[in-house]
Amino acid sequence: MTEQIELTLNPENTAFHVEIDQNRIAVVHILTQDSDANWLPETFVEELRSVIGKVIYQQARAVLFISARKQNFIQGFKPSILAEKNEALLKQFSQEAQAIMRELNTLKVPVVAAIDGNCFSVGLELALACDYRIASDEIYTQFALPQIRSGILPFAGGTQRLPRLIGLVPATELLLSGDKVNVEQALKLGLIDMAVPANRLFQVAYQLLLDNQVQKIDPKRPLTPLKKWRKQLEGNQYYRNKVLDRLENRAWQRTFGNYPAVQELIELLKEPHFRAGLHLEQQLLAKLFQTETSRVLIDLKRTERAMKDKYAIRGNVQDISQVSILGSGYMGAGIAYLTANYAQVPVRIKDIHPSEIQKALRTCFELMQKEAEHKKISSGVMIQRMNLITGGERLVAAKSTDFVIEAVYEDLKLKQRMLQESENYYNDHAIFATNTSTLSIKEIASVAQRPQNVIGFHYFSPVTTQPMVEIIPHEGTCEHTIATAIHFAIQQGKVPLLVSDTRGFFINRILTPLLLEAIECLIDGESIEFIDRSLQEFGFKLGPLAIIDEMGLDVLVKSNPTLVEAFGERFVMPQAVNLLIRNERKGCKNKRGFYLYNTQGERVQEDKSIYHVMETIAQNDLEAEEIARRCILRMINEAAWCLQENVIQSAEEGNVASVLGAHFPQFRGGIYAYIEKIGAKEIVRQLQLHETRYGKRFKPCDWLVQKAE
Repeated sequence: MTEQIELTLNPENTAFHVEIDQNRIAVVHILTQDSDANWLPETFVEELRSVIGKVIYQQARAVLFISARKQNFIQGFKPSILAEKNEALLKQFSQEAQAIMRELNTLKVPVVAAIDGNCFSVGLELALACDYRIASDEIYTQFALPQIRSGILPFAGGTQRLPRLIGLVPATELLLSGDKVNVEQALKLGLIDMAVPANRLFQVAYQLLLDNQVQKIDPKRPLTPLKKWRKQLEGNQYYRNKVLDRLENRAWQRTFGNYPAVQELIELLKEPHFRAGLHLEQQLLAKLFQTETSRVLIDLKRTERAMKDKYAIRGNVQDISQVSILGSGYMGAGIAYLTANYAQVPVRIKDIHPSEIQKALRTCFELMQKEAEHKKISSGVMIQRMNLITGGERLVAAKSTDFVIEAVYEDLKLKQRMLQESENYYNDHAIFATNTSTLSIKEIASVAQRPQNVIGFHYFSPVTTQPMVEIIPHEGTCEHTIATAIHFAIQQGKVPLLVSDTRGFFINRILTPLLLEAIECLIDGESIEFIDRSLQEFGFKLGPLAIIDEMGLDVLVKSNPTLVEAFGERFVMPQAVNLLIRNERKGCKNKRGFYLYNTQGERVQEDKSIYHVMETIAQNDLEAEEIARRCILRMINEAAWCLQENVIQSAEEGNVASVLGAHFPQFRGGIYAYIEKIGAKEIVRQLQLHETRYGKRFKPCDWLVQKAE
């Protein structure tokens, strides 16, 4: 048997289907039903036990785990499945998961995991329990133990096996971050033993077993002197505690103690004994799963998946085949890069300035090059995708272009002219997506011959890293245009959010008051780093002034007047901002913002000359909690206005959008979950106090006032 059996149907309707061939090698195919990825069911322990029973009963000489689903080994296990279990049942579940991994690990025959695609969560814990791990050397093959992002820890022995395999420090860093590692990194860490092309994965793994080249590993007798030395060193309690305390301090700089699982993981890893560590794993699953942090993180992730599924269904239309981008600025170049690298369709950048087109193409190349350097794409793929991007002063591909994205600056007349030129050139089915942050889509479409084909497409800066895009239909946009826009956003690797055609839409509308209040705090004498740290302690990954530097103060200033026109003094920008604009403070773009930046564009420290420019003195009279409260109150008050005006489709989608698009702390469950937790009554009381002290920008939303009553 030298070729993998392709399974189109799992007759037993289980995740694991075992076949023992004439060579007595048990090939275990992994394939879950009713899903586009291998998410393990709650019954995976019983199913694995059945596999092991067949292996023993039929006297197999080796076991090979491989997925019957292409490009996906095991996606993981959804924690929400355990929601109904009490503390005792959670402990029991962890104990049984650990036991089955132990049974797999102690089989008398060699066990190999042949990994192609994502190997996450319990999938990686299963692979760790195998004697040998061989992976496809493809870009899409990745490894992670991301449970900490759901507020829990690995519960099937992962916290014990990973440090013993790759070392305490790298294992702790992977467990603390939940980050993905690619095949090259996995090989370097020792997480996998071999990498081969995907089309040879099964053949190589099978041949290794057939030739008896995989040995059973006895953890009590390390195979190499290095591992033996490492085991002795990491078994020393003093050394272990010192290393883990250092890693905990580093983690605290990022999390500020907001994630209980971080501290619990460090304490667990201080236990050097395997069995005692397993027992702590069981206890911590039960303990952490009951915490509010875990509950909101799991709920948020479930909502995000449901939201993505809903949009995927609505956007189930034909792929876009040709894109034109009008405008070659930083945003236009970023959109072109996304289109070529993720959607992988031809894209044309049109601009009247040849020098700007060259600059945009160079930006796309640098972004592609960075992907290749980080091993996310190969050099050959980089060249292929770069060849999809062209630029010029004229419109081209009149018949084949089916999606036009306008990315010029915020000027209604200019955007309307771009729309009219496009309609006169491209065919009747071409969709016109206007990238605007504040202008009315209805007004832009008012000059259109085919208004049903016009839709808003709001990208966020920096466009290459922000995961969300707002899709804004006006009242005349047809369903086909909406569905195609959703589909294209997904093609580009973005999470779509459907919002109503109101000024500022949703993300900018809730984010802008937060940013403006941070500037007000700066004017009032609070220092740049203290303001940002105050919001980071609340849970933001980036402080508001650092966010402004990333998006560009000039962008914020240009979009502000339309918000003031629509919503009044809630969006009035402090006059001192004009001093910064005159001083060319554009942030990351020109390395002049609230912070100083090095030649690589990395933030170094606050720029103290800002205080002189803004004619203020840093006194830091407020406590961190007061600064955070001022900024957060502005943000949640505007979120309440958005809900009152039906800007978003539901509070649940608003929670996801506030985290993915507006940087709201993930562990708080999203902005509306936070409103529910604090309570409308207390929020209104605080807003009224701040209105008295700071002015009418804190006036409570009518919806909040009614809810408080």
